[in-house]
Amino acid sequence: MTAPDRGMSGGWREAAWRLLGGLLDLGRTRIELAAVELAEERLRIARLLIAAVITLFLLATGLLLAVVWLVLWCDPAQRLAVLGGLAVACALAGALSAWRWQVMAASTPPFLQATLAELARDHAALTDRGAT
Repeated sequence: MTAPDRGMSGGWREAAWRLLGGLLDLGRTRIELAAVELAEERLRIARLLIAAVITLFLLATGLLLAVVWLVLWCDPAQRLAVLGGLAVACALAGALSAWRWQVMAASTPPFLQATLAELARDHAALTDRGAT
């Protein structure tokens, strides 16, 4: 009578170990997916940062040269009006740029979205399998 019990408990243990191994493989795969997403996000942020620095440098240099040129080009009596107009133009350009950055930030997908979606599918598959 004890021999069939051992065989049965050994089968349950083996099934439990296989299930645990499958779950560990599933977890490892999901962590690898998250690591890939993190690397991609880091590269995207680095590219954005480099592009932003170059853009800001070129814009600042161009703006500075344009202001110097306009101030030296206009009559001394009009210099204050030209500087005021340039200040307003810069303020409007800065507001437009801030709005653009806000739109760009809102349009990016949530962080680790693909990994969370895969985990949700895994959870749904496991709960559906357990319910049947």
